[in-house]
Amino acid sequence: MNIRQLSRNRRNEYTAGNAWMLTFADLLSLLLTFFVLVFSMNTIQYENWEAVVQSMSDQFNPNRPHISQEENDSDDSQLKARQRGLNLSYLEAVLKRSFSQIPLFQSGEIWRADDKIIVSIPASLLFERKDALLQPEAVKALQLLAGVLVQLRNKVQISGHTDSAPITSRLYRSNWELSVTRARVVAGVLAEGGFRDPVAVLGFADTRFEQLAPELTLERRYDLAERIDITIIDERRDRGLYDIF
Repeated sequence: MNIRQLSRNRRNEYTAGNAWMLTFADLLSLLLTFFVLVFSMNTIQYENWEAVVQSMSDQFNPNRPHISQEENDSDDSQLKARQRGLNLSYLEAVLKRSFSQIPLFQSGEIWRADDKIIVSIPASLLFERKDALLQPEAVKALQLLAGVLVQLRNKVQISGHTDSAPITSRLYRSNWELSVTRARVVAGVLAEGGFRDPVAVLGFADTRFEQLAPELTLERRYDLAERIDITIIDERRDRGLYDIF
């Protein structure tokens, strides 16, 4: 039997009616291999799957509430619950009486602005011109003032201000640096005098001249261009050891 006859006999073994089963079996084998491979490479994370399902359910739920975002023009400080400190009218009277008992500060100013009281002390009473070195009598006066502030429970901030005259000394690079240095020095002396609560120390250079009390004369406003402002805010601080109110 030659090769041609052998091939013809083999073809006769498979009829036209069942030849497709070979191709179908091969296809099933390939599909089974493919799914086994995919399953071995991917293990379902049920936690992640549940999160996806929940997210899609929430997103495409027609009954879910609609949230619209709008910009809030209110001051951030108004969004927080604040505890009010001592009454500002009462504090203003107390501070004016205390200032009258400190001779060095009798030429200072105490004025009300919205929800705070500002004590303005001319820098000429405390420092040399364009310097942050305290005069000896200024140290004693600030320590007396610390004895008054330590009895209050309102928040306090200290800010330094200067005029627009440029710095000529090499000790400070700008009026900004001078103003904040002066405020830090005053805060340090008040701490030595007993007022050790946290205070905000700020330096504004000559940017807050227009915020002086409007009833002051122009000459007086220029006198206070270089000053230290001690601001008592209508907000309660944490109760301290020396509070008596």
